[in-house]
Amino acid sequence: MTIDTKETDMPHKIRKPGVLGGTSLALFLAAVHFVNDAITAMLGALLPTLQARFDLGPTLLALLVAVYSIASSVTQPIFGAVAEDRSLRLVGATGVLLAALFLSLVGVAPALVVVFALLIVGGMGAAALHPVGTAVAGGPDVPNRTLGVGLFTAGGMLGFALGPVLILSVITAFGLDATPWLMAPGIVLAVLVYVLLPDWQPHGRRPLRALFQPRLLRGPIGGLTLASSLASVAFVTFTSSIPLWLVNEHGLPTDDKLIGWTLAAFSLAAGLGSLLGGVLAPRFGRRTVLAGSLGAASVPLLATLLLEPGGAPYFIAALLAGALLYVGSPITVVIAQDLAPGAPASAAGMVLGVSAALAGALYVALGWLQELLGLTTGMAIGFALASPAALIVLAVLRRHPEADR
Repeated sequence: MTIDTKETDMPHKIRKPGVLGGTSLALFLAAVHFVNDAITAMLGALLPTLQARFDLGPTLLALLVAVYSIASSVTQPIFGAVAEDRSLRLVGATGVLLAALFLSLVGVAPALVVVFALLIVGGMGAAALHPVGTAVAGGPDVPNRTLGVGLFTAGGMLGFALGPVLILSVITAFGLDATPWLMAPGIVLAVLVYVLLPDWQPHGRRPLRALFQPRLLRGPIGGLTLASSLASVAFVTFTSSIPLWLVNEHGLPTDDKLIGWTLAAFSLAAGLGSLLGGVLAPRFGRRTVLAGSLGAASVPLLATLLLEPGGAPYFIAALLAGALLYVGSPITVVIAQDLAPGAPASAAGMVLGVSAALAGALYVALGWLQELLGLTTGMAIGFALASPAALIVLAVLRRHPEADR
Protein backbone atom coordinates (compact mmCIF):
# COMPACT_ATOMS: atom_id res chain seq x y z
CA MET A 1 0.00 0.00 0.00
CA THR A 2 1.37 3.40 -1.03
CA ILE A 3 -0.01 6.50 0.63
CA ASP A 4 -0.62 10.03 -0.54
CA THR A 5 1.91 12.35 1.05
CA LYS A 6 -0.94 14.72 1.90
CA GLU A 7 -2.14 12.11 4.36
CA THR A 8 0.96 12.75 6.44
CA ASP A 9 -0.25 16.32 6.99
CA MET A 10 -3.27 15.05 8.93
CA PRO A 11 -2.90 14.68 12.70
CA HIS A 12 -2.50 11.16 14.04
CA LYS A 13 -5.33 9.44 15.89
CA ILE A 14 -4.88 6.95 18.70
CA ARG A 15 -5.71 3.50 17.40
CA LYS A 16 -5.16 1.59 20.61
CA PRO A 17 -4.84 3.31 24.03
CA GLY A 18 -1.95 2.15 26.18
CA VAL A 19 -2.06 1.01 29.78
CA LEU A 20 -0.33 4.23 30.83
CA GLY A 21 -1.44 7.78 30.18
CA GLY A 22 -0.82 11.34 31.30
CA THR A 23 2.05 12.01 33.69
CA SER A 24 2.63 8.31 34.38
CA LEU A 25 3.27 7.75 30.67
CA ALA A 26 5.81 10.60 30.55
CA LEU A 27 7.57 9.31 33.68
CA PHE A 28 7.76 5.80 32.25
CA LEU A 29 9.27 7.12 29.03
CA ALA A 30 11.79 9.11 31.07
CA ALA A 31 12.83 5.88 32.82
CA VAL A 32 13.19 4.10 29.47
CA HIS A 33 15.26 7.00 28.14
CA PHE A 34 17.46 6.86 31.25
CA VAL A 35 18.29 3.19 30.71
CA ASN A 36 18.69 3.62 26.96
CA ASP A 37 21.12 6.55 27.22
CA ALA A 38 22.98 4.97 30.14
CA ILE A 39 23.78 1.93 27.98
CA THR A 40 24.78 4.22 25.09
CA ALA A 41 27.47 5.60 27.43
CA MET A 42 29.17 2.22 27.00
CA LEU A 43 31.43 3.49 24.23
CA GLY A 44 32.74 6.49 26.13
CA ALA A 45 33.35 4.41 29.25
CA LEU A 46 35.21 1.72 27.30
CA LEU A 47 37.31 3.84 24.92
CA PRO A 48 40.49 3.51 27.03
CA THR A 49 39.93 -0.26 27.25
CA LEU A 50 39.36 -0.56 23.50
CA GLN A 51 42.44 1.55 22.83
CA ALA A 52 44.62 -0.77 24.89
CA ARG A 53 43.06 -4.02 23.63
CA PHE A 54 43.26 -3.23 19.91
CA ASP A 55 46.22 -0.81 20.02
CA LEU A 56 44.17 2.01 18.51
CA GLY A 57 45.50 5.42 17.58
CA PRO A 58 43.60 8.73 17.73
CA THR A 59 42.24 8.36 14.20
CA LEU A 60 40.60 4.98 14.79
CA LEU A 61 39.28 6.09 18.16
CA ALA A 62 37.71 9.13 16.51
CA LEU A 63 36.30 6.88 13.79
CA LEU A 64 34.62 4.69 16.41
CA VAL A 65 32.96 7.75 17.93
CA ALA A 66 31.96 9.10 14.51
CA VAL A 67 30.45 5.80 13.34
CA TYR A 68 28.33 5.50 16.47
CA SER A 69 27.31 9.16 16.30
CA ILE A 70 26.16 8.85 12.68
CA ALA A 71 24.27 5.59 13.30
CA SER A 72 22.46 7.05 16.30
CA SER A 73 21.58 10.42 14.78
CA VAL A 74 20.93 10.62 11.03
CA THR A 75 18.68 7.55 11.14
CA GLN A 76 16.24 9.12 13.62
CA PRO A 77 13.88 10.73 11.09
CA ILE A 78 13.82 7.50 9.08
CA PHE A 79 12.83 5.46 12.11
CA GLY A 80 10.28 8.14 12.96
CA ALA A 81 8.70 7.75 9.53
CA VAL A 82 8.69 3.93 9.81
CA ALA A 83 7.01 4.22 13.21
CA GLU A 84 4.32 6.49 11.79
CA ASP A 85 3.73 4.11 8.91
CA ARG A 86 3.60 0.90 10.93
CA SER A 87 3.62 1.10 14.74
CA LEU A 88 5.12 3.59 17.17
CA ARG A 89 5.39 1.17 20.05
CA LEU A 90 6.82 -1.65 17.91
CA VAL A 91 9.60 0.56 16.57
CA GLY A 92 10.26 2.00 20.04
CA ALA A 93 10.42 -1.43 21.69
CA THR A 94 12.66 -2.81 18.95
CA GLY A 95 15.01 0.16 19.31
CA VAL A 96 15.37 -0.28 23.08
CA LEU A 97 15.99 -4.01 22.59
CA LEU A 98 18.65 -3.57 19.89
CA ALA A 99 20.51 -0.89 21.86
CA ALA A 100 20.58 -3.05 24.99
CA LEU A 101 21.59 -6.26 23.21
CA PHE A 102 24.32 -4.92 20.96
CA LEU A 103 25.91 -2.10 22.96
CA SER A 104 26.28 -4.26 26.07
CA LEU A 105 28.49 -6.63 24.04
CA VAL A 106 31.04 -3.98 23.02
CA GLY A 107 33.22 -4.76 26.05
CA VAL A 108 33.61 -8.43 25.09
CA ALA A 109 33.90 -8.02 21.31
CA PRO A 110 36.69 -10.29 20.03
CA ALA A 111 37.73 -8.09 17.09
CA LEU A 112 37.63 -4.45 16.05
CA VAL A 113 35.33 -5.16 13.11
CA VAL A 114 32.85 -6.66 15.58
CA VAL A 115 33.03 -3.48 17.68
CA PHE A 116 32.11 -1.43 14.61
CA ALA A 117 29.19 -3.74 13.80
CA LEU A 118 27.89 -3.62 17.38
CA LEU A 119 28.10 0.17 17.43
CA ILE A 120 26.24 0.53 14.13
CA VAL A 121 23.33 -1.75 15.05
CA GLY A 122 23.22 -0.60 18.68
CA GLY A 123 23.40 3.03 17.60
CA MET A 124 20.48 2.55 15.21
CA GLY A 125 18.52 0.98 18.05
CA ALA A 126 19.20 3.98 20.27
CA ALA A 127 18.15 6.23 17.39
CA ALA A 128 14.78 4.49 17.01
CA LEU A 129 13.68 5.32 20.56
CA HIS A 130 14.13 9.09 20.35
CA PRO A 131 11.53 10.09 17.72
CA VAL A 132 9.04 7.58 19.13
CA GLY A 133 9.61 8.67 22.72
CA THR A 134 9.24 12.37 21.96
CA ALA A 135 6.16 11.75 19.79
CA VAL A 136 4.40 9.83 22.57
CA ALA A 137 5.66 12.03 25.43
CA GLY A 138 4.47 15.07 23.49
CA GLY A 139 1.30 13.42 22.21
CA PRO A 140 -2.38 13.81 23.05
CA ASP A 141 -2.19 11.44 26.03
CA VAL A 142 0.00 13.90 27.97
CA PRO A 143 -1.70 17.08 29.33
CA ASN A 144 1.42 19.30 29.23
CA ARG A 145 3.17 18.18 26.05
CA THR A 146 6.24 20.37 26.53
CA LEU A 147 6.71 19.08 30.07
CA GLY A 148 6.21 15.51 28.81
CA VAL A 149 9.02 15.92 26.29
CA GLY A 150 11.03 17.67 29.00
CA LEU A 151 10.68 14.66 31.30
CA PHE A 152 11.72 12.35 28.46
CA THR A 153 14.75 14.53 27.72
CA ALA A 154 15.72 14.79 31.39
CA GLY A 155 15.67 11.02 31.76
CA GLY A 156 18.11 10.69 28.87
CA MET A 157 20.44 13.38 30.21
CA LEU A 158 20.47 11.72 33.63
CA GLY A 159 21.35 8.40 32.00
CA PHE A 160 24.04 10.10 29.91
CA ALA A 161 25.55 11.65 33.04
CA LEU A 162 25.43 8.59 35.29
CA GLY A 163 25.89 5.84 32.68
CA PRO A 164 29.73 5.90 32.64
CA VAL A 165 29.83 5.84 36.45
CA LEU A 166 27.46 2.85 36.62
CA ILE A 167 29.22 0.95 33.83
CA LEU A 168 32.70 1.47 35.26
CA SER A 169 31.43 0.45 38.71
CA VAL A 170 30.20 -2.87 37.26
CA ILE A 171 33.55 -3.41 35.51
CA THR A 172 35.50 -2.59 38.67
CA ALA A 173 33.41 -4.96 40.79
CA PHE A 174 32.90 -7.88 38.40
CA GLY A 175 35.31 -7.44 35.50
CA LEU A 176 34.81 -6.66 31.84
CA ASP A 177 33.11 -10.00 31.15
CA ALA A 178 30.15 -8.84 33.23
CA THR A 179 29.12 -6.08 30.80
CA PRO A 180 26.70 -8.32 28.81
CA TRP A 181 24.54 -8.48 31.95
CA LEU A 182 23.87 -4.77 31.46
CA MET A 183 21.45 -5.70 28.68
CA ALA A 184 18.94 -7.10 31.21
CA PRO A 185 17.16 -3.81 32.13
CA GLY A 186 16.86 -2.89 28.46
CA ILE A 187 15.27 -6.23 27.58
CA VAL A 188 12.67 -5.84 30.33
CA LEU A 189 11.88 -2.26 29.35
CA ALA A 190 11.59 -3.18 25.66
CA VAL A 191 8.80 -5.61 26.55
CA LEU A 192 7.11 -2.99 28.74
CA VAL A 193 7.32 -0.37 25.97
CA TYR A 194 5.44 -2.67 23.62
CA VAL A 195 2.83 -3.57 26.24
CA LEU A 196 2.23 -0.24 27.96
CA LEU A 197 2.52 2.43 25.28
CA PRO A 198 -0.43 3.63 23.19
CA ASP A 199 -0.38 3.07 19.44
CA TRP A 200 -1.50 5.52 16.80
CA GLN A 201 -3.36 4.92 13.59
CA PRO A 202 -0.55 4.22 11.09
CA HIS A 203 -0.38 6.07 7.80
CA GLY A 204 0.29 2.93 5.82
CA ARG A 205 3.46 1.88 4.07
CA ARG A 206 5.39 4.65 2.35
CA PRO A 207 7.85 3.94 -0.47
CA LEU A 208 11.39 3.52 0.83
CA ARG A 209 12.50 6.72 -0.90
CA ALA A 210 9.82 8.67 0.99
CA LEU A 211 10.91 7.64 4.48
CA PHE A 212 13.34 10.54 4.70
CA GLN A 213 11.27 13.65 4.05
CA PRO A 214 13.52 16.48 2.84
CA ARG A 215 10.43 18.66 2.45
CA LEU A 216 10.40 18.98 6.25
CA LEU A 217 13.90 20.45 6.18
CA ARG A 218 13.00 22.97 3.48
CA GLY A 219 10.48 24.71 5.74
CA PRO A 220 10.48 26.03 9.30
CA ILE A 221 11.58 22.66 10.68
CA GLY A 222 14.78 23.13 8.72
CA GLY A 223 15.33 26.41 10.54
CA LEU A 224 14.71 24.76 13.89
CA THR A 225 17.11 21.97 12.93
CA LEU A 226 19.82 24.51 12.13
CA ALA A 227 19.23 26.30 15.43
CA SER A 228 19.40 22.98 17.30
CA SER A 229 22.64 22.14 15.48
CA LEU A 230 24.33 25.36 16.59
CA ALA A 231 23.15 24.83 20.18
CA SER A 232 24.41 21.23 20.00
CA VAL A 233 27.85 22.46 18.88
CA ALA A 234 28.00 24.57 22.04
CA PHE A 235 26.97 21.50 24.08
CA VAL A 236 29.51 19.18 22.42
CA THR A 237 32.21 21.83 22.78
CA PHE A 238 31.69 21.77 26.54
CA THR A 239 31.50 18.00 26.97
CA SER A 240 34.39 17.24 24.59
CA SER A 241 36.75 20.20 24.97
CA ILE A 242 36.47 21.11 28.65
CA PRO A 243 38.40 17.95 29.71
CA LEU A 244 41.19 18.84 27.24
CA TRP A 245 41.13 22.46 28.42
CA LEU A 246 41.43 21.46 32.07
CA VAL A 247 44.37 19.17 31.30
CA ASN A 248 46.24 21.27 28.74
CA GLU A 249 45.54 24.79 30.00
CA HIS A 250 45.37 24.18 33.75
CA GLY A 251 47.72 21.22 34.18
CA LEU A 252 45.23 18.78 35.71
CA PRO A 253 46.02 15.05 35.57
CA THR A 254 43.99 13.16 32.98
CA ASP A 255 42.16 11.26 35.74
CA ASP A 256 41.49 14.27 37.97
CA LYS A 257 38.08 14.08 39.64
CA LEU A 258 37.34 17.70 38.75
CA ILE A 259 36.92 16.65 35.10
CA GLY A 260 34.22 14.15 36.00
CA TRP A 261 32.46 16.49 38.40
CA THR A 262 32.42 19.28 35.81
CA LEU A 263 30.85 17.07 33.16
CA ALA A 264 28.39 15.55 35.63
CA ALA A 265 27.26 18.98 36.89
CA PHE A 266 26.81 20.26 33.33
CA SER A 267 24.85 17.20 32.13
CA LEU A 268 22.62 16.96 35.20
CA ALA A 269 21.82 20.66 34.94
CA ALA A 270 20.92 20.12 31.28
CA GLY A 271 18.39 17.49 32.35
CA LEU A 272 16.89 19.84 34.92
CA GLY A 273 16.82 22.58 32.29
CA SER A 274 14.65 20.47 30.01
CA LEU A 275 12.13 20.08 32.87
CA LEU A 276 12.24 23.81 33.50
CA GLY A 277 11.46 24.46 29.85
CA GLY A 278 8.33 22.35 30.14
CA VAL A 279 7.16 24.43 33.09
CA LEU A 280 8.05 27.88 31.73
CA ALA A 281 6.89 27.56 28.11
CA PRO A 282 3.13 27.39 28.82
CA ARG A 283 3.46 30.32 31.20
CA PHE A 284 5.66 32.74 29.25
CA GLY A 285 5.36 31.54 25.66
CA ARG A 286 7.54 29.22 23.63
CA ARG A 287 9.40 31.92 21.70
CA THR A 288 10.31 33.90 24.80
CA VAL A 289 11.63 30.91 26.72
CA LEU A 290 13.37 29.21 23.78
CA ALA A 291 15.09 32.24 22.29
CA GLY A 292 15.78 33.79 25.70
CA SER A 293 17.49 30.69 27.10
CA LEU A 294 19.64 30.19 24.00
CA GLY A 295 20.58 33.85 23.90
CA ALA A 296 21.60 33.80 27.56
CA ALA A 297 23.48 30.47 27.42
CA SER A 298 26.63 31.96 25.89
CA VAL A 299 27.25 34.08 29.00
CA PRO A 300 27.85 31.25 31.53
CA LEU A 301 29.50 29.12 28.83
CA LEU A 302 32.11 31.80 28.16
CA ALA A 303 32.39 32.53 31.89
CA THR A 304 33.69 29.01 32.54
CA LEU A 305 36.77 29.92 30.46
CA LEU A 306 37.50 32.95 32.68
CA LEU A 307 36.89 31.44 36.12
CA GLU A 308 39.24 29.38 38.24
CA PRO A 309 38.34 25.68 37.78
CA GLY A 310 36.95 24.02 40.87
CA GLY A 311 35.64 27.12 42.64
CA ALA A 312 32.00 27.82 43.41
CA PRO A 313 31.64 30.45 40.64
CA TYR A 314 33.05 27.96 38.13
CA PHE A 315 30.50 25.29 39.04
CA ILE A 316 27.66 27.82 39.11
CA ALA A 317 28.61 28.86 35.56
CA ALA A 318 28.72 25.21 34.43
CA LEU A 319 25.31 24.52 35.98
CA LEU A 320 23.73 27.60 34.40
CA ALA A 321 25.29 26.78 31.02
CA GLY A 322 23.90 23.24 30.97
CA ALA A 323 20.46 24.32 32.14
CA LEU A 324 20.11 27.22 29.69
CA LEU A 325 21.27 25.16 26.71
CA TYR A 326 18.62 22.50 27.38
CA VAL A 327 15.67 24.63 28.53
CA GLY A 328 14.62 24.91 24.89
CA SER A 329 15.14 21.28 23.85
CA PRO A 330 11.59 20.01 24.58
CA ILE A 331 10.12 23.26 23.27
CA THR A 332 11.88 22.83 19.93
CA VAL A 333 10.57 19.28 19.59
CA VAL A 334 6.97 20.24 20.36
CA ILE A 335 7.09 23.19 17.94
CA ALA A 336 8.38 20.88 15.20
CA GLN A 337 5.60 18.39 15.93
CA ASP A 338 2.98 21.15 15.74
CA LEU A 339 4.37 22.32 12.41
CA ALA A 340 4.08 18.75 11.05
CA PRO A 341 1.05 17.30 12.87
CA GLY A 342 0.85 14.25 10.62
CA ALA A 343 4.52 13.38 11.02
CA PRO A 344 5.42 14.15 14.65
CA ALA A 345 8.00 11.36 14.97
CA SER A 346 9.68 12.32 11.70
CA ALA A 347 9.75 15.99 12.72
CA ALA A 348 11.25 15.10 16.11
CA GLY A 349 13.83 12.95 14.35
CA MET A 350 14.79 15.92 12.20
CA VAL A 351 15.39 18.38 15.05
CA LEU A 352 17.06 15.73 17.22
CA GLY A 353 18.90 13.43 14.84
CA VAL A 354 19.78 15.54 11.81
CA SER A 355 20.83 18.41 14.09
CA ALA A 356 23.15 16.06 16.03
CA ALA A 357 24.75 14.83 12.81
CA LEU A 358 25.22 18.39 11.53
CA ALA A 359 26.63 19.43 14.90
CA GLY A 360 29.16 16.61 14.66
CA ALA A 361 30.31 17.85 11.26
CA LEU A 362 30.52 21.43 12.51
CA TYR A 363 32.51 20.31 15.53
CA VAL A 364 35.15 18.81 13.23
CA ALA A 365 35.57 22.27 11.68
CA LEU A 366 35.68 23.77 15.17
CA GLY A 367 38.45 21.32 16.07
CA TRP A 368 40.46 22.70 13.15
CA LEU A 369 39.89 26.22 14.50
CA GLN A 370 41.03 25.10 17.95
CA GLU A 371 44.24 23.82 16.43
CA LEU A 372 44.71 26.99 14.35
CA LEU A 373 43.73 29.67 16.88
CA GLY A 374 44.28 27.88 20.16
CA LEU A 375 42.06 25.65 22.29
CA THR A 376 40.52 28.41 24.40
CA THR A 377 39.70 30.64 21.42
CA GLY A 378 38.17 27.74 19.51
CA MET A 379 36.04 26.81 22.51
CA ALA A 380 34.85 30.42 22.83
CA ILE A 381 33.71 30.34 19.20
CA GLY A 382 31.79 27.11 19.83
CA PHE A 383 30.14 28.53 22.94
CA ALA A 384 29.14 31.72 21.12
CA LEU A 385 27.11 29.74 18.54
CA ALA A 386 24.20 29.56 20.99
CA SER A 387 23.47 33.23 20.23
CA PRO A 388 22.83 32.88 16.46
CA ALA A 389 20.71 29.84 17.33
CA ALA A 390 18.45 32.19 19.30
CA LEU A 391 18.19 34.56 16.34
CA ILE A 392 17.19 31.72 14.00
CA VAL A 393 14.46 30.64 16.42
CA LEU A 394 13.10 34.18 16.54
CA ALA A 395 13.01 34.34 12.75
CA VAL A 396 11.20 30.99 12.43
CA LEU A 397 8.55 31.79 15.03
CA ARG A 398 8.01 35.28 13.67
CA ARG A 399 7.02 33.69 10.37
CA HIS A 400 4.97 30.97 12.07
CA PRO A 401 3.28 32.60 15.09
CA GLU A 402 0.77 29.72 15.27
CA ALA A 403 3.55 27.58 16.77
CA ASP A 404 4.19 30.06 19.58
CA ARG A 405 1.58 29.33 22.18
